[in-house]
Amino acid sequence: MNATIIIVAAIYFVGMIAIGLWAAARTRTSADYFVAGKGVGMWAIALATMSSAMSGFLFIGGPGIHYQFGFGTLMLTFPAAASFAIAWYLLGKRMRLLAAVRPMMTVPDAIHARYDSNLARGLAAVAILLGVIGYLATQTLAMGVIMARIFDLAVWQGVVLGVAIVAVYATAGGMIAGIYTDVAQGGIMLVAALITFVLALETGGGMGNMIQTIGANDPDWVSPWGNLGPGIVIGWYFVFALGILGQPQVAHKFYMIREPKRMKWGAVVAAAAAMVTSLVWLSVGTVTRYLSETGELVLPMADDAAPQFMLQYAPALLAGVFFAGVAAASMSTADSFLNIGAAAIVRDLPLAFGREPDAEAQLRWGRIVTVTLAVAAGGVAIGSGQLVAVLGIFGWGTFAAALAPALGLGLNWSRATPAAAIASLTVGVLLQVLLELNAALGWAPDLLPGHVYRAAVSFVLSFIVFIAVSLVTKPRTLAADMEAVMRA
Repeated sequence: MNATIIIVAAIYFVGMIAIGLWAAARTRTSADYFVAGKGVGMWAIALATMSSAMSGFLFIGGPGIHYQFGFGTLMLTFPAAASFAIAWYLLGKRMRLLAAVRPMMTVPDAIHARYDSNLARGLAAVAILLGVIGYLATQTLAMGVIMARIFDLAVWQGVVLGVAIVAVYATAGGMIAGIYTDVAQGGIMLVAALITFVLALETGGGMGNMIQTIGANDPDWVSPWGNLGPGIVIGWYFVFALGILGQPQVAHKFYMIREPKRMKWGAVVAAAAAMVTSLVWLSVGTVTRYLSETGELVLPMADDAAPQFMLQYAPALLAGVFFAGVAAASMSTADSFLNIGAAAIVRDLPLAFGREPDAEAQLRWGRIVTVTLAVAAGGVAIGSGQLVAVLGIFGWGTFAAALAPALGLGLNWSRATPAAAIASLTVGVLLQVLLELNAALGWAPDLLPGHVYRAAVSFVLSFIVFIAVSLVTKPRTLAADMEAVMRA
């Protein structure tokens, strides 16, 4: 590995650890640890929501799955502009108002405030834990791939190194560290994405030349559905456009905004940043497939698309910035999910059973659980044998199916009932898990057509159950503060 790449990456890692240590000095309460003290500016939150959602799923998983399956995979990333706007306009205001009238720290707190149901809170916590493991595994595997390329390690060794770095700053500084590393990492991601996009187009002789060459050998790859078929692609678009309403790594950051009056600009900043970073998915995935078709590039595995392209075709300094950007993308999301998962275990589940740990215990156990989750996710990443993007698609789909109806629709529809929230959370979680297990173990191979995105089925049925149960059950009278939030 080129020394310049190693030096740039090492400077980045030292910087992230320094932010964690700085944040540790400012982390004195559980509110500091889980919601950054609710004092973060709009620009920081906008970049943080983008970087935590786009992640290593985009920088490593995106080019890899695009290289393998073609243009149909763009339906995983093209909805980004619309989805961030949807999240900010439908969730942002109400989540921030909730934080103003009640002590909000987690997404299950919002579920409990809306429905006054400990069971709904507990189910939301379980859903979050399931999704967190999948999404954390995505990030740790992406980190493993990039660490392996930077330091000439095996992927499993790269996973261990990446997990160790994230665990240090996430455990020490909690969400204060998470937010400010997200901001730094979001900036790196934007710079890396723009430069890499230009390099990819120059290397491939322009997008038109690449598409023409690939299409001559594999016409399906360059079609709107790629090599996947419309069932999967349409399902991806639907779930990734609307499923953001159930993504806790995005939703719970709205609690932290210091200046609610400026929130309207957050949607613009987050959406624009997401569109720019999505260029990596399109350009690197296409150029590596083009280079593979012409015999200039051989990839050991699809997830090597971005790293191998940068190593062979980019100047060393640019490659170093890109690798730092990939690490940034993965680590920013990993630290968010470590925080969210720890909160689900040490705060939300005990509250669901009527027990409230004191703030000191939440802070202490939050740090212990953060390390435990990091190790568990690393183990899943090493043992799964899946592409980075596949693990990310599972995590996103789990959150969308379980949480989007009760959270996204529930905070905007006064007719929604506690029974509906409980029913949709149960259906979303169970159906998603059962469909994934069925696909993995082959219990009923003909249960769904082969070219159907399983999470789309769970997502749609969860929404149907939520609406139907709300219409046939009686809503509770909302508390005065909750009613004011709903009417705002």
